[in-house]
Amino acid sequence: MSLSFDPDKIRADAPHFIDGRRVADGDGAEIEVRRPSDLRVVTSIKAAGEETVDRAARSAVAALGESRWAGRNPRDRAAVLIRFADLVVRNVEELARLEAWSSTRLIAETVPRDVVRTAEIIRYYGEQADKIEGVLTTTAADATCMIVHEPYGVVGAIIPWNFPLINAAMKVAPALVAGNAVLLKPSELTPFSAVRLAELAVEAGLPAGLFNVLQGGGATGSAIVRHPAVGKVSFTGSTATGRRILEDAAAGTKPATLELGGKSPIVVLPDVRDRARLAGLIANAFTYNGGQVCTAGTRLIVHRAQADELIDRVAAIVATRRPGPTWDDTSSLSPIVSERQAARAESLLKGTVAAGATIRLGGRRHAGANAGIFLEPTVLEGVGPSSPGFLEEFFAPILAVYRYDDEEEAIALAYHPLYALAASLHTDDAAKAMALPRRIEAGFVWVNAHGRAPESTAPQGGFRGSGYGKDMGRAGLEAYLRQKTVWHSHSM
Repeated sequence: MSLSFDPDKIRADAPHFIDGRRVADGDGAEIEVRRPSDLRVVTSIKAAGEETVDRAARSAVAALGESRWAGRNPRDRAAVLIRFADLVVRNVEELARLEAWSSTRLIAETVPRDVVRTAEIIRYYGEQADKIEGVLTTTAADATCMIVHEPYGVVGAIIPWNFPLINAAMKVAPALVAGNAVLLKPSELTPFSAVRLAELAVEAGLPAGLFNVLQGGGATGSAIVRHPAVGKVSFTGSTATGRRILEDAAAGTKPATLELGGKSPIVVLPDVRDRARLAGLIANAFTYNGGQVCTAGTRLIVHRAQADELIDRVAAIVATRRPGPTWDDTSSLSPIVSERQAARAESLLKGTVAAGATIRLGGRRHAGANAGIFLEPTVLEGVGPSSPGFLEEFFAPILAVYRYDDEEEAIALAYHPLYALAASLHTDDAAKAMALPRRIEAGFVWVNAHGRAPESTAPQGGFRGSGYGKDMGRAGLEAYLRQKTVWHSHSM
């Protein structure tokens, strides 16, 4: 059955969502919103300035008090989240089309992956509600020490334009089940699906005011982080923006979870026998979602004797990628999200070539693919350690190849001076598969795979310039809880 749809039949706006209602007005700048597949302006948003952010924050504080959400039986909170997940599944076609229509996500993926994954994340955290436990520590006989967990209150969550639904669920679901209220700011490039998600949460029985959506750009994000009612901040996005978020959070002595940029290596040992499967993994690692993935495999580290054969296999695969609009289920290469992002990637590519790299494959825009911007899958060689293409994220379907002679050199090449988000190691040697990931500095290392699996139990997050703290898994829930020590003295 075809999943393709007519984009002109989608009608969507992107208001704020405050206290359980859509709110069209705002006190910030007006921002045009273009859909990536053809760069057509589909609406404009009125950004939330400080007054609108304050209105949403006050709504969240009031809702926490009136609903006593944090003090409810954990199974009551769980029931709301599970109904929320059920409603997401029930509205899979609407959400999948809205996500594909307005972002870089292909309709062939939003139906089986994005919406289903969103529901799975919400359900997973709903099921964690009654598993938030405290600890009794060993003390003298005349005292009892309890370590308990409690919510922060109001959480500010800021998400990027890639994978809007999934990123929203990764932050909103654990924050809510922990007993918090949320101020969620989606990207101004992809503002639509967050509002619909918030509506479904209220329909599921979440008290109005606990899940608010605020539209806008960087000024709105800064206002959320700086608001005195916000006790914790969670951000996913670029390293540069993450630094600004952290400065605002530090000014208010607020904790922050940051998942930032990456420059993920793909380390291939010469013992891998199934080269066809390996080539497919590599091709997908740097072209998935048009290369616009923070964990994209952008540095291929391969033994010199096997490099040419593997690159040829990868080239043959990516040559079949069909650029096209996200609402066409035959499209297999996503558009670049905006002209600004495309220009940045092309500038980095030009600077990398000027610094001595050579283009082995691609390097141009697809001609006549659609009115959107589609960059050819590109393979570079000779990318030096001081060139822009090594130091910066392309966030486009661009792969740099590094050849090595021995295993120690391969591990050394996996290191990056700034980023340490993700990496993958490919080997048929079981002993090396266990030992070598410990020597690769990254928050997430895949072995004989590359890319996030649909598994909610695995925490994810990076080190150094790739951020700190974790989303997903038990750690993703604990990120929205603070520890309190309660000391009972039994002596009179």
